[in-house]
Amino acid sequence: MDERVAFIKHRIRAVVIAGDCDQITYQSEWLGYMPFPVDHWVEHQGKTFSGDFPFDWTLKDLAVLERTGFLEKLEAYENPEDRFDRCIRYRVHIGCA
Repeated sequence: MDERVAFIKHRIRAVVIAGDCDQITYQSEWLGYMPFPVDHWVEHQGKTFSGDFPFDWTLKDLAVLERTGFLEKLEAYENPEDRFDRCIRYRVHIGCA
């Protein structure tokens, strides 16, 4: 696990501990035209907190946390007509090292 993923894990842990819910949601979308990039974010109880993540974070960072057992994918949706339209809900296992 590199520094970026460790920082993201620490931030997710802090947000979940401070709240009453052990779930987070990853979402992404693209307006469909340039110059706007694909936007993605992570929410906890409907509030975005991934603005605190390192600038270059990606969904692959969450996949690393899933492989370690820190995150457990509960459900995932990808729009079949727009691969940038995604929603993934995770359970966060705080006790996982």
